[in-house]
Amino acid sequence: MSNKEKPAELFKTVDSIFKPDGDLSTKLSGYETRTEQLTAAHAILEAMETGKICLCEAGTGVGKTLAYLVPAILMALQGKVTVISTHTISLQNQLVQKDIPLALSLFPDTKDKVEATLMKGRGNYLCLQELENARNNLFLMDDPQLRKVERWKQSKNCSGDVGDMPFILPFWSEIGGNVDTCRGPVCDFYGSCYYYKMRHDAFESKILVVNHSLFLSDLAMRNEDPNSGAIPDYDHVIIDEAHHLEEIACKTFGIEFTSHRLPKLLARIGYTKGLDIDRDRLTALQELNDQLFARFRQSMRNEFFLEEAMDEESYKEVQNLAVQLQNSLIPLQNQLEDIMKNDEALKERTEGFFRLIARAKEELETIFSQSCEGVIHWGEKVRGGRDGSESNITLHTTPVSVAEILQKNLWYNDRRQGKGGSATLVSATLANSGTFTYLKQRLGISDGTVECIVGSPFEFRTQAMLYVPAHLPEPAKAASEAYIEKVTVEIARLIELTHGRAFLLFTSRTMMNAVKGALKDRTSFPLFVQGERPAGKLVEEFRNSGNGCLLGLQTFWEGVDVQGKALSSVIIDRLPFAVPDTPLNRARQQAVIEAGGDWFRDLSMPQAQIRLKQGFGRLIRTRTDIGIVCILDTRLLNRSYGSEFVRYLPPAARASKWTRLERFWMENGAPPTIISKELNNEEQHSADTG
Repeated sequence: MSNKEKPAELFKTVDSIFKPDGDLSTKLSGYETRTEQLTAAHAILEAMETGKICLCEAGTGVGKTLAYLVPAILMALQGKVTVISTHTISLQNQLVQKDIPLALSLFPDTKDKVEATLMKGRGNYLCLQELENARNNLFLMDDPQLRKVERWKQSKNCSGDVGDMPFILPFWSEIGGNVDTCRGPVCDFYGSCYYYKMRHDAFESKILVVNHSLFLSDLAMRNEDPNSGAIPDYDHVIIDEAHHLEEIACKTFGIEFTSHRLPKLLARIGYTKGLDIDRDRLTALQELNDQLFARFRQSMRNEFFLEEAMDEESYKEVQNLAVQLQNSLIPLQNQLEDIMKNDEALKERTEGFFRLIARAKEELETIFSQSCEGVIHWGEKVRGGRDGSESNITLHTTPVSVAEILQKNLWYNDRRQGKGGSATLVSATLANSGTFTYLKQRLGISDGTVECIVGSPFEFRTQAMLYVPAHLPEPAKAASEAYIEKVTVEIARLIELTHGRAFLLFTSRTMMNAVKGALKDRTSFPLFVQGERPAGKLVEEFRNSGNGCLLGLQTFWEGVDVQGKALSSVIIDRLPFAVPDTPLNRARQQAVIEAGGDWFRDLSMPQAQIRLKQGFGRLIRTRTDIGIVCILDTRLLNRSYGSEFVRYLPPAARASKWTRLERFWMENGAPPTIISKELNNEEQHSADTG
């Protein structure tokens, strides 16, 4: 077969799988061909064949996972390796446990030819050397939890993966893998290391499933040393949940230094049996760390530029404190180095401590150095403790834009292009205003891409109604009691209409808590509020309740799949514009302005459009779902930009008046018991007024 004929044959194979009576129809009962799925699969395969970048937005119900897995397996059968990167653990597990086995079953000749491996970062795996060290840790050695870990390790088929551990361990960071303490092939436990066993399996695989953090960390490592990397060499990469890529890249190529980082490390050193470290030195370092971070706890803001957290003179004092802390770490490094050289029994433990101290010193220097172009230094304060009186501080160094970083390390990397490799970005919410312009600018992607936008196959016009209550006032920056009252009244009658079964999605914790308090006395339906229990537990209880209302923040705007009658309405409190005055957003706005753009049009609007589509997407998950999306923000009706939001939401029926919404629900969504109740009420009303 010629090279020209081979691609044509591959496209024919894709067609044969997705056609009405194709291979997939024999594996899935009730299978229906979706032209949107086939279009997406063709676009991804084209990018893989031509070595291009593919941008693919595929709406809910398209089946985007199989749309990229089939091309990935076709590449694997040619000896090509594909990395699939996701944002969430749930999607990783779904890929490995369900979707990849299904896709492989479509190719009878793949047996023993195409292996898939789930790769996780080193910190997810039990480190046998660190476990040995914990036995000599005066604080941990008698902890009964440590004995539970020992029993787990000795159990049959123990993977060493913290995700498989049948209990929660508070001190996992003490025994999990760490790049700074890992000794690699020279470690005594290398032959039985869980992390390296996973890596060995990965080198034998043609499909590698990772998360964005590991994928981007691999890029960062290869940027420093092309021969390094956590992931084996690959030909193609598919980035699912790609709308998170910029956010994770900013974290990966930046620095995060927490107020408890050094105290934890100093405690580990102090508790290590046999390690004779000057206690006064450790105490002095702890006190310096406390003094440094105490200055930032006094900030009135939760997020702040470091130099704006206090007056100029005070900030100079903080910089001097940081230098003093760095210099004070040097004698500790020297003492650890002496122990490494002179005490063979303690060498392994002190090597790791030495590298951790060195990294901390280096990152402190970077954070408090003069600002580099394109990088900001900022901090955030998070309330901790049972009464919320304590504050954990994290100091950051973050690139304002990752466009150039990704251009160099991913999209137009010589290694990838030289191998003819492709990069595919996939999500249900990737485009805004019908284009990928915003995404390409933010991620540094040039033209010449394969682009595909396919909507959902669901019948939104009959399955869903978008309701924007015209009688409500526009939301203000700070909600007044009167506004909260009006919003709560509207929410109460909405959940009464749908008999509970509602997601209430908020853009701020303050508003969520205010509505929760006001709603308690207005409804008898159970309320499940983010923060009161783990997210997974809340969703489970919501499903089981049959008529509950779940109040949530960012966690519940995406990735939560509640199908059927358990969810009948999604209520969104306001348009999800990002808070404009956070340090990172201020820096990004300034960068847009300096480039001659309009920060609202070019940055704020696209971000909010994508976020709103994510929230909307919680409602209709199958062809039989019916429900209401209510957005309690009349800017959609009154502002010039409102129509731009609505135009690119799924094409649901629309209403701004209650009577029309009520009619839609009674005709399409109300369960028979509710309809009967309404009819009885109408009959009673007629009798009363007759």
